Amino acid sequence: MTVFMLGSDHTRALDHFAGYGLSAILEDAGERDIRLNWSDEAKPRLILSGLRSTATQVAEAVRAHAVKHNQTESWVKQIAAVKGQGKTFEVGLFSPRIGTPGEPDEWKRLYDARCAVLDAESNQAWLDSLMLQALGEPAYWLLDSPLPEPDRGASRWEMKTRNRGEDFTRNRLALLAQAVAARSSDAIMAGLVGDAVVDEMGKDRPESRSGTGLVPPGPVDNAMAWCALWGLSAFRITHRIGRQSFTPGAYPQTKVHPEMMALPLVTSPTSPAKLRRILRSRAFDSAAFAPAGSSERAVGKEALRESGVTGLVRFAVRVAGSASAPERQILAGEFDPI
Repeated sequence: MTVFMLGSDHTRALDHFAGYGLSAILEDAGERDIRLNWSDEAKPRLILSGLRSTATQVAEAVRAHAVKHNQTESWVKQIAAVKGQGKTFEVGLFSPRIGTPGEPDEWKRLYDARCAVLDAESNQAWLDSLMLQALGEPAYWLLDSPLPEPDRGASRWEMKTRNRGEDFTRNRLALLAQAVAARSSDAIMAGLVGDAVVDEMGKDRPESRSGTGLVPPGPVDNAMAWCALWGLSAFRITHRIGRQSFTPGAYPQTKVHPEMMALPLVTSPTSPAKLRRILRSRAFDSAAFAPAGSSERAVGKEALRESGVTGLVRFAVRVAGSASAPERQILAGEFDPI
């Protein structure tokens, strides 16, 4: 069995997500006994163990995954024309946050197009389903509610800025697929283990947004960013009638822009499936966000301890940019032992 250590820092949300995403990519490629944990030391690093794949094969799996989603028929590459109020614009068909269709018939056309693509054989992989569930979707069901904002049906972890009409799948995920698919396996491995930081999409500029809010602006290796964005697949959201969809790890659940995010940290090898269950659990939400000193938080922490969680990493969220195109950035996290 192989052990693979990511270049990682537990205070960066992006690195937690890269672990979730890489393990999911490897599971989708056929790995069955993966375990994740952070090393138990002053500066923990993220470890994937129980792998049948060699380190080179891990990198090859990441490249194959990017190549697949760089194909024309992939849901990642699909674009739709949507008529808004007085104009027509292009959107990534599966982006959860887009410009609002102007008429009920436009909403129906949008969703008919989504269903047609989902029925294609090329988009039937287990991980594709997980990712689409976790991203969420434009919330047509809220249009006649007290919260008539379609963005409230999207994951709070999807933080692509919407300036110039851009969106997540068309202007971020698809571009990363192209960048990673063009790399050699060796170059991908160098990025994953932290030996190199090559930001093709952001051109290595200090203002690069390749990290897509999971870290503040700055160059991010695109192989790490690709894995990290697929880490959203672990955070399946729950749609709610008349209310904003529930996103694991975000607080408060009533605001489009969270004030705080949190992630669990485990130091004993844990299966990705168990981590996904923890993220969706009431115990995790209570331990992270219930009032300090409350019995609800104490009960949540005890349940997490019994599940093998060592502590939580809490992240403040900065909202920058303009009122018309706000940008969420997750700041450096602080470890809270359980």
